Amino acid sequence: MVECSVKDDRLLFKFGERLDTVNCLAFEKEVLEKIRGFSGCIIFDLEKVVYVASAFLRLSLMVYKEIGAGQFLLVHVSPEVKKVFKIAGFDKEIPIQ
Repeated sequence: MVECSVKDDRLLFKFGERLDTVNCLAFEKEVLEKIRGFSGCIIFDLEKVVYVASAFLRLSLMVYKEIGAGQFLLVHVSPEVKKVFKIAGFDKEIPIQ
């Protein structure tokens, strides 16, 4: 599940608890279509997320590469989920809060 909203120059995506491969593949196309052509900041809110699969890491990296550094942010990331991004080495590129 993913919710999307626009406020000012920010495109905010809120995700459900489990970002497994099946879920990510179901909304990946929608997310990528919404970010294309958007000139503001893209924010992934992971407040409810307790599990991320490699498919979500891939999506995050695709968004980061599409919009560039300084325009993508992960917020409300639990320590467990943050650890997954750190193990993958994504914490060095993608800002995580």
